[in-house]
Amino acid sequence: MVKKQSRGGMYRIYASKSVDAKNNPLFFKDKIKFLRKMFPKHARNIVSDKDVRTVLDIAVKLYDQGFTKVTMVAGSDRVREFDILLNKYNGVDARHGFYNFKGAINVVSAGERDPDADGAAGMSASRMRMAAQQNDLAGFAKGVPASSDVNDLFNAVRKGMGLKLEN
Repeated sequence: MVKKQSRGGMYRIYASKSVDAKNNPLFFKDKIKFLRKMFPKHARNIVSDKDVRTVLDIAVKLYDQGFTKVTMVAGSDRVREFDILLNKYNGVDARHGFYNFKGAINVVSAGERDPDADGAAGMSASRMRMAAQQNDLAGFAKGVPASSDVNDLFNAVRKGMGLKLEN
């Protein structure tokens, strides 16, 4: 969806730096590693920047790099939140820094998830963490692209959740 929204232009993919055993069991460097492995066609666009911690930091960085328009792709449940936050500070010099993109910052949904669908279409991070917690590799694998090394990701998630690793 990010590439589609770029309409042939530059695009970047940023991972969250949040880490906690309950909701974010992977360290940032592991998120980047697995994203690049799962989506090799987009690996060069997956950003690993130690200075960027929040969406506001991303906006400041992009503005400083000369971007004049930005579209953010977010989960459907977060579109409104990011739209309000990013546009509230567009053109405002604040504690996080300054950015001033032309017009409004566009925040769009990555797409609606159908929780009743089979496979990746119905998968959520919560369901994947539950599968990892229940040691259900087959269930976990439904949320991962087929070309991925599911075992490494599965064990990294289990480790981040404080669970023992499985063969």
